[in-house]
Amino acid sequence: MRAIAAVVLGAGIAFVVGSLPGVVLGTLAAVGAHRFFGRLESRADRERKNALVSQVPIVCDLLSATLASGASLSSALVAVAFAVRAPASESLLRVDAAMRMGASQQTAWIAAKVDPEFSRLAAAFQRSASSGAPVAEVFAGIGDDERRRKRMTVEVAARSAGVRSVAPLAACYLPAFILLGIVPVVASMATDMFSH
Repeated sequence: MRAIAAVVLGAGIAFVVGSLPGVVLGTLAAVGAHRFFGRLESRADRERKNALVSQVPIVCDLLSATLASGASLSSALVAVAFAVRAPASESLLRVDAAMRMGASQQTAWIAAKVDPEFSRLAAAFQRSASSGAPVAEVFAGIGDDERRRKRMTVEVAARSAGVRSVAPLAACYLPAFILLGIVPVVASMATDMFSH
């Protein structure tokens, strides 16, 4: 769809402008449109990303508690995957499957191609595997950081909602104010001025 939309836009511009400049502008527009449409997220991708962002703190807390209780990494991943819903469970099960197929803790997260939202968890596992440090305490800190970051994001969005609501209100009330408040005064002044 993206390629078809870009070609149709480019062909339309080339047809309207015509000759060599039209072909050049059409080609540039087609390439630009293809790149622009490629950067747009689908609704499903956006919902998946939002779901993962909200699940990361829960996953961190559950992994921390499960690993602190003495469970192995593989059983902790499976237990947490069954405790949380998709899409986080899918990523955790892919990591567990990669480790069962022989990938090390350091490479399992890369081999499983987990979502970018789990990058801090992957880095903590990789550091733990190379240094031997316990990862359970690190997960508790990551969970707190992610909660704090999500709270700040929500607060910023709430603050900006008031600012964004001013433009539609101004677009509605300003023309009405001009038509009902200023135009009659100017019209009466113009009538008085031209009648004398």
